[in-house]
Amino acid sequence: MKLWQKLALTSLFFVVLAVQLTQFYMLERNFESGLRREKEQALSVHESISASLVNRVVYERLRRGKFFLDEEEIDAVLQSASQGDGLDTPVTVLKDGEVLCSADSARFSAALAAFPGLLQQTAAPGTGISAVCSGADWRAVLLVSPLELNVGSYRLVTLHDVTHIYEELDRGLADASWTGLLIGAGISAALVVLLFVLLHPLRVSVNTIREISGGNYALAPKPQGSDEFKTLQKSINDMAGSIREREDRLREIADSRKRFADAMAHEMKTPLTSILGFADLLRIKRVVTDEERRDFASMIVDEAKRLRGLSAKLLQLASTDNSQLDLADVSVETLFLEVQSAMLPALVRRGLHLETAQRGAVIRVDRELFLSLLYNLVDNAAKASPDGGTIWLVQGEVDGHTVLSVIDRGIGMKPDTVRRATEAFYMEDKARSRKAGGAGLGLSLCDDICRRHGARLEIRSEYKKGTTVLIHMDVAKPEAAPPAPAARNAQRGQKRAAPRDAGKHRKAEGRRRA
Repeated sequence: MKLWQKLALTSLFFVVLAVQLTQFYMLERNFESGLRREKEQALSVHESISASLVNRVVYERLRRGKFFLDEEEIDAVLQSASQGDGLDTPVTVLKDGEVLCSADSARFSAALAAFPGLLQQTAAPGTGISAVCSGADWRAVLLVSPLELNVGSYRLVTLHDVTHIYEELDRGLADASWTGLLIGAGISAALVVLLFVLLHPLRVSVNTIREISGGNYALAPKPQGSDEFKTLQKSINDMAGSIREREDRLREIADSRKRFADAMAHEMKTPLTSILGFADLLRIKRVVTDEERRDFASMIVDEAKRLRGLSAKLLQLASTDNSQLDLADVSVETLFLEVQSAMLPALVRRGLHLETAQRGAVIRVDRELFLSLLYNLVDNAAKASPDGGTIWLVQGEVDGHTVLSVIDRGIGMKPDTVRRATEAFYMEDKARSRKAGGAGLGLSLCDDICRRHGARLEIRSEYKKGTTVLIHMDVAKPEAAPPAPAARNAQRGQKRAAPRDAGKHRKAEGRRRA
């Protein structure tokens, strides 16, 4: 059952109940008022009849010239007076508890049967005892009071008919049942219409949620209705917008991961195919000259190195989001010197020059991870630069924050390449990139490292004129807190172990070549 239907039925119940109770209360009040009025009138008539009977006895005593009348004479006078035509109210006179005369003996008998102890009650002179008695089709007020005749024990009993009061009450109750139901139904119908109008914004909100659950996140109806409904609809629209943004983001991530997986499979397949091909030639070829063996082995070694470099880049790229940063204050001068020392052999082979310029700034970074960032940027600049060119590594200040720049005058990039340069495996000229030993992961890794440090990577490039990569430091909060001391020690142990392992590898390779 819908909400408006529940509210309508609930309203109908309470409205009908309220109308009925109100009508019953008013009828009860009117009935009590009418019955009290009838009792007062009955008492007035009773007192009048009592005074009339006493006066008749006095009149007879004076007419006969006696000081007192005996009981037989009084009985005769009372019987004659109670049966007179001038009385509209049935009268019964009792003497010593026995009926002396009665104008309506049937009703009197029914009244005494309903209140058997009434006649045994005593009342002070001038007062009376009253009760409401009823029969099969009548109701009356029964009044009993003593007659002050100074002889015997006489009581006057009158029955004042109040049947019409109870009949009016019964008719009112019957009419109230129908009128209450009709009035309640009318008010409930008006409430249903009002609820239907007032709850229209809620129906719109429900339909919006249903559409959103079906995948229509672009639906954003204009808030309407009361302030509560407007707040609800605005919250629903905000929720739909947030879901839409998250869906777009997840779709982009899924597409990016698919492209990443496809490119990774392609990049891994190429060196493996070469390695397997040349190794198979060495296996199946019966006669292999020394020159062919060296050529085949060189190709295998080159492809294996490329495969090792690719796997290392992939591992580093995957670990940047999971590893914690070991942040420390490091001078830019120290970083530049380490980059210059590490890159010097590779740059000398091609006749390239690395020029540095810095202002003595100190930045808070993860030393090893940030050095990897600078190595990648300088390596990319070297791959893009012509032999004998110059690469600049510069530190400056822009808008109050430190900016590190890597500048080359190499091949440069086209605008579309600049926009997609940080995508994993993206390469504008794949043949040239592979020839230079690239896999399209360097700038993607650099962008992740910058993001983790709260920095921003900016690429400015002009095709065939050169590229400038800027690292804007301290533009956001770093994404991870420093690791615990045990974790830092373990990381330092791994970093110290790596050069020793590399040295052992170089010694073993030298022995093999010898």
